[in-house]
Amino acid sequence: MHRLDQLRRNLDKEAMVGVEIGPFFSPVAPKAEGWKTTVIDYKDGDALRKAARNHPERTIRSKVGAIEDVDIVWDGRPLDKVALKRNPGGYDFVIASHVIEHTPDILGFLQQCSRLLKSDGIISLAVPDMRKCFDLLKSPTSIREILTAHRERRIRHTPEALFEARAWATTRDAKGAWVAGNHLPIDFADSFSKALRKYKADARQIHKVRPYVDAHTWFFTPASFELAIMELNQMGLLPLKIAWLEENQGSEFIVQMRHADRIDAMSPDKFNAERIRLALKHYAEFDSEVGPSYREITPAPEPERVIVEVPVEVRVEVPVEVRVEVPVEVFVPVDPPPEPTVELAKRLAFRIRRKMLSLVGLA
Repeated sequence: MHRLDQLRRNLDKEAMVGVEIGPFFSPVAPKAEGWKTTVIDYKDGDALRKAARNHPERTIRSKVGAIEDVDIVWDGRPLDKVALKRNPGGYDFVIASHVIEHTPDILGFLQQCSRLLKSDGIISLAVPDMRKCFDLLKSPTSIREILTAHRERRIRHTPEALFEARAWATTRDAKGAWVAGNHLPIDFADSFSKALRKYKADARQIHKVRPYVDAHTWFFTPASFELAIMELNQMGLLPLKIAWLEENQGSEFIVQMRHADRIDAMSPDKFNAERIRLALKHYAEFDSEVGPSYREITPAPEPERVIVEVPVEVRVEVPVEVRVEVPVEVFVPVDPPPEPTVELAKRLAFRIRRKMLSLVGLA
């Protein structure tokens, strides 16, 4: 099934009115094709078309004509407050293709989308699959980070999030996105030192007014996304459930969600069993795409060692003088350089003397 058909699943162009957030040059429900869509974006249509004409990617430059006029320029105010003024009765659908990964507060964004919907409305999302894009080696999004971002009411990405986005962006065969089953070599897209310099500069500006810097800050596989939505729902923070989820051949998966107060009044035992199932499924999904060559990396060789023989003389003061010469084998790494033999011998002699004294009862 084509990705547009997946995103439009259960949507009726003739009977439904909806919202599309951030369509830019690739609208899913274009007004030009008869969809009753309110378009929301961060710039007006003219500014978006200008940005597309000057974009470094030829594919985007070629799609200037697909960019529609924007009905609501989003300035950071809650989506439901600005969009419901146009249609107080709510919307039948909300579409956001490759949007949620950019939001500083993903939970707040989904809450706003849920408030835009009629009781039987649908949220349709295209979500990057971290296994098949430049997010591959980043840490999967945790419920901890979702809750922290929401508690802090983030409106910009943190310096740490931007550092991770820069330092851990990866490529496969020099590409930032790929299809399922691609096991070509992995590399980093940028240098660690450059990311570190930018992080230090961002951290110094943390308490100053600064422009918004965009980045992917949320990273999911299909199973980890489903787990996050289920946990947020059970916490009473998100009145949504996943009605349908499907991968496609590209670097994304498609999700549709509907209203749900608490998913099927799930019992604690069932909830925990489902959490375990989805957590393990996430690891299986990830393993299926990373490729066998990266599960068989040869461990680093042990450091080279040399043997130093140190004869040690030990004197033990007892009624009868006992002299013991003990040859000792000492394993010393070549790098860093060996400790001076005299110092090493003194230390060993002290330990052996203590041992001999203990044997004759004088320690």
